[in-house]
Amino acid sequence: MEEEKKVKAEKAEGKAESAKKAPAKKAESAEVKKPSAAALKAALAQMEEQETGKKKNTVLWRVLSFVMWALAVVAMYLPQIGNLELPFGALRMLVLKNYTPMIIDIVVAVALCIGAALLWKKANHIHPVKSHNKIVQFIWNQLGLIMAFLIFFVIGLVLILKNDKLDAKTKKIAIAVLAAITLLVGSVSADYHPVTQDEVDKITNEYNIDTQDPDGCFWTTYGRKYHLYNDCQALSNTTEENLHHTSLQEAWDNNRGELCSFCAKKAADNSLSDTTAITPANP
Repeated sequence: MEEEKKVKAEKAEGKAESAKKAPAKKAESAEVKKPSAAALKAALAQMEEQETGKKKNTVLWRVLSFVMWALAVVAMYLPQIGNLELPFGALRMLVLKNYTPMIIDIVVAVALCIGAALLWKKANHIHPVKSHNKIVQFIWNQLGLIMAFLIFFVIGLVLILKNDKLDAKTKKIAIAVLAAITLLVGSVSADYHPVTQDEVDKITNEYNIDTQDPDGCFWTTYGRKYHLYNDCQALSNTTEENLHHTSLQEAWDNNRGELCSFCAKKAADNSLSDTTAITPANP
């Protein structure tokens, strides 16, 4: 009996020790987590704003996004007003069995929704959400996906089910079409690499590109992006006379304000662990 108790006590002790080690492993993995390429690009965009004193008008992009989402709702669901025969409203065209305008309205609504989501994501990847609340972060970063779901499925589902002029078969087909459109637009509108201001602040606090190397980037005569590495695959076909090695400020002054995605990924993969991870060596 005593031996059994001893064995059980040892097992319990072993479990307790492994339980203690588990959080340590999680903490260790969290410490070595690499910054995403999107977070790195956002940090560099904010550094550019600080250096040049010119802020990108992300507020305007957000306003345009909401305008485009509102227009998408109009294209999909604008009812007939009085005696006006307005060529809008995919659902109204479905009721009237006027299929060509209906298809046009759907295509316009899809284009507006996708355009709005891309603008919203572009703004988020320069000025990310500052809230620490996970729910707020999700809503802010995935607003394009949420709006696609509301516009194409929720509103459409309610209006179709309430419409007495449509037969059951037509309603089923219309709902299936709305679901397919929602999946299409939602997949494009979702932000698969969301960024928060905390991630950006961590990068900018730990690494200051300008202080580490004033000659920090490469750019080409005909390109529109700057590069952190002279061996970047995007520069493989660039001739020596068309390759410029300058400070970041000079690259920005020459309208090369966007970081090459290949260089951003390489820097993120290197965890920005040393100077060469964010500033190229002199050629």
